[in-house]
Amino acid sequence: MTVNDEKGTTHHADYVVDSTSDSAQAAASVSSEDANEQIVHHLQTTGEEVGLTWRTCMAAISMAMCYNTYLFTLLIPPAILTYINAELGPDPRYTWITISWNLGGAMFVTIGGRLSDIFGRRYFFLAGALILIVGSIISATGKTIDQMIAGGAIFGAGSGFLEMSFGAVQEIVPSRYRAVTIGLFDASSIIAQVMPLIAWVIIRNTQNWRICYYTMIAFQVLNFFCLFFFYNPPKFSDRQAEHGKTRTQILKDFDYLGLFLFVAGCMLFIIGLSWGGSLYPWKSAASIVPIVIGFLALVVLGFYEAYADLKEPLFPPRLFKAVRHFTMPMAVMAVGGMQYYSNATLWTRLSQLLYAGDEISKGLYAEVLPLGTILGGIFVAFSKKIGHQRWQVFFAVALQTACVGAMSTASMDNPVKSIILTVIISMCSSLIILNGMVLVGFGIVYQEDIGTAAGLAGTSRLLAGAVATAIFSNVTNNKYAEILPKEVTANVSKFNLPTDVVTRLITAAAAGTSAAFEGIPGITPDIEAAAALGNKISYLTGAHLSYQVALAFGLLGCIAAVFVPSVDTRKYTKKTVAPQRADKKALKQKDEGV
Repeated sequence: MTVNDEKGTTHHADYVVDSTSDSAQAAASVSSEDANEQIVHHLQTTGEEVGLTWRTCMAAISMAMCYNTYLFTLLIPPAILTYINAELGPDPRYTWITISWNLGGAMFVTIGGRLSDIFGRRYFFLAGALILIVGSIISATGKTIDQMIAGGAIFGAGSGFLEMSFGAVQEIVPSRYRAVTIGLFDASSIIAQVMPLIAWVIIRNTQNWRICYYTMIAFQVLNFFCLFFFYNPPKFSDRQAEHGKTRTQILKDFDYLGLFLFVAGCMLFIIGLSWGGSLYPWKSAASIVPIVIGFLALVVLGFYEAYADLKEPLFPPRLFKAVRHFTMPMAVMAVGGMQYYSNATLWTRLSQLLYAGDEISKGLYAEVLPLGTILGGIFVAFSKKIGHQRWQVFFAVALQTACVGAMSTASMDNPVKSIILTVIISMCSSLIILNGMVLVGFGIVYQEDIGTAAGLAGTSRLLAGAVATAIFSNVTNNKYAEILPKEVTANVSKFNLPTDVVTRLITAAAAGTSAAFEGIPGITPDIEAAAALGNKISYLTGAHLSYQVALAFGLLGCIAAVFVPSVDTRKYTKKTVAPQRADKKALKQKDEGV
């Protein structure tokens, strides 16, 4: 429901009249056509025609810097984890240095998105940039694994705020340029995507992993200053002129119970998934209880947000009214994310075990996934010109699914095939997620909700990724553990070794290092190579099974993609939803003849 003032500006009726609750709006069913007409109307009546000014371009570059900055914290630590653990450990919890990132990122991207929708985005981005600097300093000076885990959690919190850039970059450019902006925005991530390789080079030449964190600090400081000088979106006072509420009123009416359920649900769910199969067995209470309680908390949250009479809900139900325009694209993005993470989980281990030799080759193989991501971003830059986004997404999901299935035939003697398939899977993931971001941005009735919408899309993608990582790691590891003894035994059988020696060879093969074979009676290079080959065959067999399981998710994605609508060309307006304040002021002065 909307109201128009004498200037033709569209406002939220639920902000103007408190008695009209969001849940009441959600209860009223609307057809896809009605929802689309509302969205078109709002896009045509919201914002200003300031054009693509130099301020807009610099603000968009600042958003790209934010994207790269948080990718630094996502990509560099996993590349150097073993070196960190070797110096500060060994500690079995060292993987939590990266797991804690997912924990913070999944929560803060939605929390930051919603709060910035209400209070304005500038200071949330600046806060996120500062938080990352603090996290890098803590990590660069880390003395214990606990301190590094704390740094990872801080990375997640700051990155969650900066991941709002997916939504913010769409509202600071004219609507007609959203698709090309998102495409170039993602392609710019090549800066961060090459950092794992650079990290390998740094460590090989200096043997000092801390330099990688100092590199992050330099980039993060540059990002902070870019934001400070070039990103000036509407302030709270500008938004207050529309919704008519003071900060005190909003804080009083805010959905604190919903916030608690969301934070608790995400935290417990991700912790349970991360503990399962690593710190604790999957069947243990330590793994099952957090997953179940976290899942139930999120289910309760959904019902609470839909049916409680809330003045400032954390997740406005009006978003989900446009099922085809908002909910379905988000669902397809989640499935695409699951396919991406399944591939990311498997490819790193698969390429390093089967194909890579030294550290540099490991880094080069790690760049296969980013290559696909960059290609996808370039393709999405032409998404508007191509049109038919429904079929773009459907084709991407179908091609991705086909290549995932083809990866179940990956072999040790054909790395080229595996590289090509992995690039295509990554490229399709990028096409799905980036097109999904544009569709979600164009699929909400009120553009003032774009931060919340992008945050929800980010959280759903990260949660789906956590589920995918748990599923595919578990499937692969279980199959691997099941057949490893048989494969190693078969490979070394020609040497007629005693049973106790074969048992030690199985353990050494699983460790995957030359040092593990030292001290085994009668060990020779041929015996070691035979045992290592059995280890490779075992892991490859486990990966094949995971790729086959991933096919099921791809089929679900294909079904969901059919219900995603293409972008109505009337939404490609000249208006900028959230123009830079100086641009808006200049336009006002021009209109007044100043």
